[in-house]
Amino acid sequence: MSATNKQGKMINYRMRVTLNDGRQMTGQMLAFDKHMNLVLADTEEFRRSKRKQNKPAAPGASSAAVVEQEEKRTLGLTIVRGAHIVSLSVESPPPADPSARLGKTTGAGLTAGLTAGPGVARPAGRGAAAPISLAGPAAGVGGAAPPGFPSFPGAPGFPGRGGPAPPGFGGAFPPPAGFPGAPGFPPGFPPGGAPPSGQRQRSITVKMAAFVKAVNAKIRAHPVLNYVCSTHFWGPVSNFGIPVAAVMDTRKSPDLISGPMTFALCVYSATFMRYALAVTPQNYLLFLCHFVNEGAQLTQGYRYLQWTQWGGREQAALGAVGAAAKDKVGEVEGKVKELVGKK
Repeated sequence: MSATNKQGKMINYRMRVTLNDGRQMTGQMLAFDKHMNLVLADTEEFRRSKRKQNKPAAPGASSAAVVEQEEKRTLGLTIVRGAHIVSLSVESPPPADPSARLGKTTGAGLTAGLTAGPGVARPAGRGAAAPISLAGPAAGVGGAAPPGFPSFPGAPGFPGRGGPAPPGFGGAFPPPAGFPGAPGFPPGFPPGGAPPSGQRQRSITVKMAAFVKAVNAKIRAHPVLNYVCSTHFWGPVSNFGIPVAAVMDTRKSPDLISGPMTFALCVYSATFMRYALAVTPQNYLLFLCHFVNEGAQLTQGYRYLQWTQWGGREQAALGAVGAAAKDKVGEVEGKVKELVGKK
């Protein structure tokens, strides 16, 4: 029997759920899913908390004792996430009468032990009396204006805004430039004014983004350009420096070859040759790059073994001695010929 079927038989049982933070919840399991998310009714939460006693534990004690207490809280209908559940156990079998879950009277005239939690819905609106905060507009908000204060007369108008000009001034103040009835702008300034600098920068940024997007769309629409502008192309091209350097090193003295480095490069190129054929789409340019490098490194490895293990160094030394002897013989022959010519 699978775990899902076994848990399905526990529907309507009162379960005890232990959470990963130490809390425990008991409630009637109404539903669950494959992620172990549970729907519990009439849920009660139990948690343990540590508190310090106000009075010292003994006379003369410096610190108050810590007491662990269990707190209970009624939650009602609850959804518990499966990721937080540590264990699940049966607390009690389902009630005989489903209505007993909410504390209603059963057929035998007995009441259930559990009462409804605070999660029971209550009507609001649609025939129910509206709360005080929704019964009407508050003073000054959406309603009539409050009556004025009769003891304060109206303030006199400002000059240029409906009131007379003060003594010594020829008339009302003119409105600011740009308003109806105002004098014109100074020469060199446009009537509308320039847009703010932040707005100009946003406009330039939007245009540049649109341009880059259009260019990118053109590139992606062309198969060749799309390949050339991709990492599928530039990755192998940037790696071609390794095989080129390896081919050039084959013309140098084998005494300069490093055996461990050559072995590491052989393994490296062999691995990426396999990778180039394993990806989708297959990267033949990357395969060619490491194929060339693999050949050059194998050549360097052969030269290294020939030089260090198969007598290459000794042969080179004998060759150098023979060349030096030939040079000496040539010098002696030259001197002899010179003496014979003088006689």
